Amino acid sequence: MRTAVVALILTLACATLARQEKPQSPVRPITFFDILDLPARIDEPELEKNGSDYSLTCAVANRSGEALVGLRFALLLVDPSNNRQIKRLTWDEAPAVPAYSIKTFKFHLRLKDELKPGNLFLAVDEVIARETIWRTVNAEKLLRAYARGDHGLNPKVQKLQNKFDSIQTPVIPALLRKP
Repeated sequence: MRTAVVALILTLACATLARQEKPQSPVRPITFFDILDLPARIDEPELEKNGSDYSLTCAVANRSGEALVGLRFALLLVDPSNNRQIKRLTWDEAPAVPAYSIKTFKFHLRLKDELKPGNLFLAVDEVIARETIWRTVNAEKLLRAYARGDHGLNPKVQKLQNKFDSIQTPVIPALLRKP
């Protein structure tokens, strides 16, 4: 009987020590501001700190019939006590997301200083596909209003033709033969 009790205590102690050895990195949830006219939606965004590096883990859903080749994000850090903006970050990523699909990504942020505690808000500012570019008008202003609690926003989205990334079929001139 004593052997079983001692074995049980040792098993529980080893399991507790194993859990303590894995340092849990702090994961911060992010509120996503979904702009319905954009073809990209972000699901379950979380910011994780690993040493001095930050990474954004999320799923990118493509609601378009075109494959996505680029995204521009806007991240806003807001002080929860007075709803004032502490920091704003914008950056570009090049995820390859096929048409009408969803993929999970881990984006690495390059920050010079550490993020202070606060509420994080994320929006997609621009979406790039091979044929089309969708750009939110005044995305930063809309994100600040959303962070202050104005959830009745109707953002405008510009839809432009992508003249740089589109795949164009080359025109081959007919060869003229002399008889």
